[in-house]
Amino acid sequence: MNIHEKRVDNLSATCWDIFNNYGGYDYNDEMLYQLQGLQDSIDECSDDAVKFGDKAWEGMVEEAETTYTWFLHIKKIRELQESIPESLYC
Repeated sequence: MNIHEKRVDNLSATCWDIFNNYGGYDYNDEMLYQLQGLQDSIDECSDDAVKFGDKAWEGMVEEAETTYTWFLHIKKIRELQESIPESLYC
């Protein structure tokens, strides 16, 4: 496993961890779509790596990092939603 493939694998695993810990509610379906799309891209990249070698994984890193960044934003949103203080005036 080359360094780029390992980076993609780690980012994907981290996205799954975020989904498992912060999924549900408003973002559950969107998170699942992102994970499925990332996995489809990883599978396609694996096929391309047979023809193009490690170069295929270099391009995949950017896609995985973008997906990971999206998951970090959703995680932050969920953390903020869960930490809203009680309202004094209803």
